Amino acid sequence: MTWFTKVMINPQRREARKLLLHPEAMHAAVRASFPPDLDPSSRVLWRHDHNDMEHTIYMVSPEAPDASHLVENSGWQTRPAMTADYQPLLSSLRIGQQWHFELVANPTHSLPQEHGKRGKVVAHVTADQQMEWLARQGTLRGFSVMSASVTERDVLRFRKGKSWQHPVNIAMARFRGELEITDTGQLRDALTNGMGRGKAYGCGLLTLAHLE
Repeated sequence: MTWFTKVMINPQRREARKLLLHPEAMHAAVRASFPPDLDPSSRVLWRHDHNDMEHTIYMVSPEAPDASHLVENSGWQTRPAMTADYQPLLSSLRIGQQWHFELVANPTHSLPQEHGKRGKVVAHVTADQQMEWLARQGTLRGFSVMSASVTERDVLRFRKGKSWQHPVNIAMARFRGELEITDTGQLRDALTNGMGRGKAYGCGLLTLAHLE
């Protein structure tokens, strides 16, 4: 089974500010919502959405999380985490349906090398490049992009490793728009396993909403 979870974050709390400012801390907090014997091949996706008044963490996972620590330390006791079975939505998808979508991704490409070898992976840095990446991904992920735009761009910079000596830079782009389904199996895989790189740090989670 696959589960979809929503956790509201209170940015006035100290622990919440730490999570919002440090993606490696948010990654650890999300992972702590699941037992240590979670299948290592299983993918847990998460995304931070925000506007002027609200910060929300969404998760898609192979089992239901226990996000009580997130609520207790970084949320509101009056707003417990909400988790729902994702299967009804996944099963309802049909070719030709049109949906609103939102995606935070790390658009990248491999530099060409001689003899057909895969080169260094680098980020797409312009909005046009990122939009072209999205269109290409759609052909592989079971949808065509009807309309879309890059509504937010950022670069996550932090260090990891035992001594925090390894710098990490992740170029992020938030896409919003409308898509049409071309392959339900491929799209279900994108919804449950994510798109692109940087999934541990809040990239790759694609969500759908009905067109009004």
